[in-house]
Amino acid sequence: MLLRDHHEIRQQLIATIAMPALAWARDILRAIWDCFTYVAFFWWKLRVVLNLSRLMLTMDVSLQKLYEILNTKTQRQLLEETLERAQVYEEWEGAALHLDAATGNQLWRESPQSKDYDCNLIHVRVGRIEQALEEEDLDSILRVLRNGLVRNIGNITIPKLYNRAYAGTKVLIEDYVTRVAETVKWVAEYPAGPSTGLTGQQKLEVLHDARLAFGRSCLVLQGGSIFGLCHIGVVKALHARGLLPRIISGTATGALMAALVGVHSQEELPKFLSGDGIDLSAFTDASENASEDAQSFSYGWLSTLARRAQRFLNYGYILDIKVLEECVRDNVGDLTFDEAYQRSKKILNITITASGSGVPSLLNYLTAPNVLVWSAAMASNASDARSSPVKLLCKTSSGEIQPWIVSKEYSFRPKKRVMSSPSTEYDRDTPLSRVAEQFNVNHFIISQARPYIAPFLAPSLDHSNSWRTSKQPIMTGVMHLLMLEVQHRLSQMDTLGLLSPGLRRLLLDERVPAASWTLVPQVRLADFARLLRNPNRQEVDYWIQKGERSVWPAVCALRVRYCIEAELDQAYQVVRRRKPFDAMPVEPYQLPKFASQAAGFEEQRKRKRPRAVSMGAEDFKHL
Repeated sequence: MLLRDHHEIRQQLIATIAMPALAWARDILRAIWDCFTYVAFFWWKLRVVLNLSRLMLTMDVSLQKLYEILNTKTQRQLLEETLERAQVYEEWEGAALHLDAATGNQLWRESPQSKDYDCNLIHVRVGRIEQALEEEDLDSILRVLRNGLVRNIGNITIPKLYNRAYAGTKVLIEDYVTRVAETVKWVAEYPAGPSTGLTGQQKLEVLHDARLAFGRSCLVLQGGSIFGLCHIGVVKALHARGLLPRIISGTATGALMAALVGVHSQEELPKFLSGDGIDLSAFTDASENASEDAQSFSYGWLSTLARRAQRFLNYGYILDIKVLEECVRDNVGDLTFDEAYQRSKKILNITITASGSGVPSLLNYLTAPNVLVWSAAMASNASDARSSPVKLLCKTSSGEIQPWIVSKEYSFRPKKRVMSSPSTEYDRDTPLSRVAEQFNVNHFIISQARPYIAPFLAPSLDHSNSWRTSKQPIMTGVMHLLMLEVQHRLSQMDTLGLLSPGLRRLLLDERVPAASWTLVPQVRLADFARLLRNPNRQEVDYWIQKGERSVWPAVCALRVRYCIEAELDQAYQVVRRRKPFDAMPVEPYQLPKFASQAAGFEEQRKRKRPRAVSMGAEDFKHL
């Protein structure tokens, strides 16, 4: 018992002595642990902060790189922007060639195979032409030339062949057209005489028959109001590339532009087409008078809009008729159709008709040789309202100007389109049909500039302003389809005779009686504000540039369609004026190359015989 009590007392004594020591050790260990924990937590937080900072910095760089990647333009986008910003055709053509190379279209051009045209036929004809020219066999050359005088031989002119590549079409097609042009030039330069087997008269007959078989082209300038200044740009671009037809037709504002072009000689055209030769003093005086009248009205543009809208509803003109007449007379003068033809050698046609029958609907140097051009152009712009008749004036043999004799009984107004029956494809009495009949025209180049049609009308080439290449293709495509449906319904109403003459003139276009190619300028919403402005030099330059740009994408297509015709016409004119024993042309001339023809390509094709090339812009000086 005593031993147990002694043991308990010992344990209590040990506990009493050890407890303070253990508590002190525990406190020391706890303090050390807390210190370690705080230091570790501090370094952990510091590491987290550093990692977050590094991550944020990395993310900032990544976001910047991502932003740069998203906003970095591809080579194709840069080239497309170059196409849009191009100020001259050479710049546009260079960008188009690079764009074709970047997109693989150049390989498509170099490959002759395509289901869209008869490549075998074209290849065979190229081989026959080369063989005949190499052997210099006159009979074979004439045979192969006459057997293929079709503009759309092998389906080579369909728009689908020109909607893929930007700079041109199949190289085989371009080569074929060039070879045919060479053949025509070879025939024109072939020495005529009894010993050569081809007399001068026989050569002239060969070229005449070939020219007749191939057909001719006509440039049609349709409407436009102030937008009609685009037509000057179209003519400028065609003239610069040697693609301007000698036959020009115009309606409404297009008639004014056709008159301006048709009265200028070949030497005067470059200055006129640059805008320097257009006299706008009549509009300058009118603008000064209008600004004085507008000072009493707080909204000048609104008063201009109301005045022009009322003028259009009452008389069919947007611009002041007196100012317009003064401007046309200042630029055209008192030339008649015959005088204009003798001066420029261009066949000017102006569409017009009378309220009665028996009066020519197409005025040119054949149907109305003594009628003043400016009066016909003004009559083409007239409304068909009975309150606004336009008299045609003519010039007598003594130089006296007087009313045209038929205008005493008839008032002249725009052509009324009436179909003979719903099944008739086109009215056979339309002015364009008369152009085709009188001048053997089977191909039309149409420049469409009407402000209420151009934004919705797709050109023949998809590379310009069609819905397929729009930045909003769905909306633009829907608007295009809607426009086609509206035009179809309006055509049906016109067939049934339900449209008034004013609405018919405003809404419907004349049907084209042959193959055609349509050029449409790119029109922005801001351009419609220009309808309220009088033409000045800045406006003229702006619209000329618009017209030029509408032609550039179609240069290759138009060259394929027109190159052979131009060569035939040139050769015929040269041979016709050549003296009986002359062996060389009056003047040598050269032909602009296709985009695919490099300098080496031309050297490769040189031969001993004279080579033919298509006609340049300066080559019409013989005509």
